[in-house]
Amino acid sequence: MDTAMKQSPARYVSLRVKIWIGFILIFTPVFIASYYWFYQYTTSRVLQSISDSLVDTIDGAIKVMDIDGFVKLYEEESTTDPNCSPSSGKAEGYYPEDNPLYMEHVNWLYTVQQIAPNTRIYTYVKGPGAGDIVAIGSTGYFREPRGGFKFCELYNSQGKTQIAEGLIHRVDRWNVYTDSFGSWITTYQPITDANGHNVGAIGVDISADYVKQVRQGILVSGAIAFVLSYVLIFLLVYWFSGLMTRPIVSLAEIATDIGDGEYDQEWSRVGKIGSFRDEIDTLTRIFHAMVDKVAEREKSLRARVAQLEIMIDRSKLETQVQEIVESDFFQDLRAKVQDMRSRFKDEPTTDKDKDNEK
Repeated sequence: MDTAMKQSPARYVSLRVKIWIGFILIFTPVFIASYYWFYQYTTSRVLQSISDSLVDTIDGAIKVMDIDGFVKLYEEESTTDPNCSPSSGKAEGYYPEDNPLYMEHVNWLYTVQQIAPNTRIYTYVKGPGAGDIVAIGSTGYFREPRGGFKFCELYNSQGKTQIAEGLIHRVDRWNVYTDSFGSWITTYQPITDANGHNVGAIGVDISADYVKQVRQGILVSGAIAFVLSYVLIFLLVYWFSGLMTRPIVSLAEIATDIGDGEYDQEWSRVGKIGSFRDEIDTLTRIFHAMVDKVAEREKSLRARVAQLEIMIDRSKLETQVQEIVESDFFQDLRAKVQDMRSRFKDEPTTDKDKDNEK
């Protein structure tokens, strides 16, 4: 098993990095989903705000409108000016600047537009044919170059817009549509006289480009905020993961030293996180107690091993002596010594020996 591990060593990745990577893998989809929800929700709320603003603008405009002057303006021009002949089907429109009612009307439209910038406001009446409308006034009069509806301009809306329906009831077109003037979101509302009759209608447009700009602004601002918060959070996670794993790293270092036989350790380097005890504190206490017991057992074992070594040495010595005693050489030598002793005892005592004894 050890050989296999040496042949294919596992790549070391710290616990801190594992926690950090795990957090990224788990929470990145959550962040993306949150951002997508935030973008959709914010965009929806902004578009709702824009649509509410259009409705408020059109309601407020009608309340302060000179409806009698509006009706009189069209009646006068359509009967006195040959350029205003919608029934002929060739009314291209013009600007009756010499008519004070017209100038008063377009100035009123311009005043309303100042209250609600980024809008285009216009008024119209029913035309001679199905889907036909006849323009009365437009804030395009004040643009450079002039644009929008001209007075008495004939416009057929069939298959294009719902502008003709605005003569009957309010129509909200919050989905972007395109006509010959551009791309818009729009609301139309009838203009009703004192007798309750619909005498015309008013329309308020906001360019789709403005809506796109709003969406783009939300997208960019949200993306910047998302990226910054994403980076900040994961930096904090990396820092906090280091704080959380620091005691475990210290325990690992102590365990390595203990594995090398160094039982006397500085346990204070296993730092604490906060004032509350947790599993790491419990593990540290158990590990500390275990190390003390292991050190005591090793000390006892060393003493026991020393005693065993002495006993083994003595046993070896006795064995070696026994082997020598029982060897043929030793037995032969012993027999010779005993023979020499016997001879020494059996030899007679000489005169010299006696003299020596005296």
